[in-house]
Amino acid sequence: MESPVLATHTATERLIADPTAQLAQYLLVCHARSLSFTRGLWCFNLETLSGESLIEAEDEDEGDLNRLSLLAAVRGLEAIDGGSLVSLVSNNRYLIRSLDQSLPRWRENDFIWEHFGRKMPVQNADLWRRIDRTLAIHQVTASLIQTTRVSGHPLEISPAAAANPSHGTAGDFAGTEITSDSPPLIRVDQGHTAPTSPLAVRPNDRLRSWLAGQEEASPRPPRRGRYRPEDLALD
Repeated sequence: MESPVLATHTATERLIADPTAQLAQYLLVCHARSLSFTRGLWCFNLETLSGESLIEAEDEDEGDLNRLSLLAAVRGLEAIDGGSLVSLVSNNRYLIRSLDQSLPRWRENDFIWEHFGRKMPVQNADLWRRIDRTLAIHQVTASLIQTTRVSGHPLEISPAAAANPSHGTAGDFAGTEITSDSPPLIRVDQGHTAPTSPLAVRPNDRLRSWLAGQEEASPRPPRRGRYRPEDLALD
């Protein structure tokens, strides 16, 4: 039987080897929206990796879209008590790239840069100083989210089809006599329902784990031959 002293010593060694093992882990989603050239809304949502929303805040403030996104990150990080592992997510390129590439250089130069021989503060230096203070407390990873619409554009249909939501089904075309004077008919199919798979997992948990750097692709051995639908399901 393992002695209690040995068990305690082993736990201590694990904590020393991985000092982040006892830190709380959060997902911080930050975004902003401009209302005018000088004002807009900032918003952040702090969640656990299981999807539980802990803090959600939104307010209107002065500034362009970059400053508003930065303000959302500042307020979100400052709202977390104690040191934590934080996965920050935003669709603002200025915020994420500055965190990754520019902030270390700004820190070394005390948030001052030289512009045509004149030394002046970097843009939004007041907020970047606050960000830098939170990075001394939390361990933060940042992810840039980009979205592009690739489908779902509105279809041009006749006014009669728009007035009748059921128009476009196979039953509507059955037995329809089409002549040269008939208006053009357009078929609008309903979206397909994805088949359920026993290998499917909850997408929210997988997305949060991936953003937090915990999701790893499970290797599959190469195979030859025809694939079945269940072979293409996500693990």
